[in-house]
Amino acid sequence: MSWIFRSFLVAGLACAGAAAKADTIVETPSTAGAGSFISEYDNALAPLQFVKFCMNYGAECEQDVTADQSALPSGERAREMLREVNRAVNDAITPMKKPTSPMLAHWTVSPDAGDCNDYAVTKRHRLIEKGWPRSALRLAVVLTEGGQGHLVLVARTSDGDVVLDNLSSSVRPWSAAGYQWISMQSGSNPRFWVAIGEHGAHLRASRLATVRTPS
Repeated sequence: MSWIFRSFLVAGLACAGAAAKADTIVETPSTAGAGSFISEYDNALAPLQFVKFCMNYGAECEQDVTADQSALPSGERAREMLREVNRAVNDAITPMKKPTSPMLAHWTVSPDAGDCNDYAVTKRHRLIEKGWPRSALRLAVVLTEGGQGHLVLVARTSDGDVVLDNLSSSVRPWSAAGYQWISMQSGSNPRFWVAIGEHGAHLRASRLATVRTPS
């Protein structure tokens, strides 16, 4: 399967596992430095389910009125809010397998039962309600170690990018999550997506090689 086709369909695959509950919390500290932020590359196709989500929840896909990051909580307060929301949503939604076909699947905010997509969009929704800027809260498509498509929420803090995940009761630095990173919402416009991580680097290298190859 090609990298481009894979990035388009991966979020339609079955989410991996059930939600981790709050009684197994082991927090991993995040410190600023090289590798603390996810590398972003060229534009990527948004998952079809995300496009449908924006049609059903238009307000969730709007840009911030301003690009000012001053609304972003700092330090321990930010980490506390992220931990609180991650635990609360993991506890509130009962894990449930949903259709994985891009035509049948849909993402829902705050359902009683749902899959990884519902956990991720609900966490983003709650943090926006708490005053977090949309540009700092970005849905991301990843592959698990078993190659299964999975959706998580990436929060950009002053210390680096961290992951809110229904498969973990802790809020972890992105590099400690053990995933293959595929694509993520753009920070400048939440309706657009970018290729990220090694996948993004691979796509850019392939594109540049094609451009440089004489016809």
